[in-house]
Amino acid sequence: MTAAAEFDYLINYFFDDNVPQVIYEGKSGYNNTTRYLERDRKKYIIRIYETHQEESKVKVEHELLLKLAEDPERPFQIPIPVCKEGNSLVRLPSNKIGCLYHYIEGDNPVFDRADVLFSFGQSTGYLLHALEKIKLNQPLVYRPYYEIEYAHPNCPIEKVEAWCSQPPDYFKRYIKELSWVSSELVDFQRFTPQLKRLPHQMIHGDLNESNVLVGADNKINAILDFEFATWDLRIMEVAVCISEIMSEEPNENIYLDKIKHFFDGLGNTGTFTNPELEALPVLVLLRRLDVFLHFLGRYQDGLDDASVLEEQIIKVATYENWLTSRAEKVVRLLRRAE
Repeated sequence: MTAAAEFDYLINYFFDDNVPQVIYEGKSGYNNTTRYLERDRKKYIIRIYETHQEESKVKVEHELLLKLAEDPERPFQIPIPVCKEGNSLVRLPSNKIGCLYHYIEGDNPVFDRADVLFSFGQSTGYLLHALEKIKLNQPLVYRPYYEIEYAHPNCPIEKVEAWCSQPPDYFKRYIKELSWVSSELVDFQRFTPQLKRLPHQMIHGDLNESNVLVGADNKINAILDFEFATWDLRIMEVAVCISEIMSEEPNENIYLDKIKHFFDGLGNTGTFTNPELEALPVLVLLRRLDVFLHFLGRYQDGLDDASVLEEQIIKVATYENWLTSRAEKVVRLLRRAE
């Protein structure tokens, strides 16, 4: 069955009426096939999951979204799945999973403005408060970040160590960087016992420029893509945001200024414990290691070419002196903001 036929199959499941409609391409991420649908003067997002075929993962995401949608104090929009007779997903003829979301107006921001970063921090804090109150019926599928050995089914740590020590020819130029990544993955295990004692709750787990929208006022008006939401460390949500801000800005003075604006917004919404603040540096590094494993798995699965993984190797390698010489500056900024 062609892609167009699968789109029609999905749409016909959710809509019984035969009205003119237009399907077109637009912004899309790495993990799923995305199309835009206009019909009956309304817009929708078509999503077909490409990296897994597990209904349990989508059911967790959709239950979370539908419960968040009930919060009357939520200051931003979220994707609302289209439901029919209580069902929000379809098993397509290709065996992939498809669903529809109501479209949200807005643009992906670039984190280069103080007001956008302040709003991003504020929205992150509001989201943490909202997620803290949510209890799901669906069993959770994704493990917390600190269980790094489960980050990708094809990337157990021992296998990654072997790959990093003897990478394919294309990556041999990065043997020094890969050796460091391998050692950090192994070394991380010593932090796990103390991390498990920190406050836990549901988190989004993937907040970045591509998963939020801003309006004309440069304020975050929507948070998107809850695909990887799970029960994890509360402070991990913040670590992900910091890691994403830093990964796009190599200049330390500039990224510290950006992080300060983010923390100023976040500080308006709550505080963290001292042990959480002390754990923040290693969790920022953990996010980058996790992203590397995600893209290594995609490369080994044949989903991405070598250049995509190469970009992630270069990004994670910039953290080589993070814990020893740069991290404390970020922690001090958060202490001041609180």
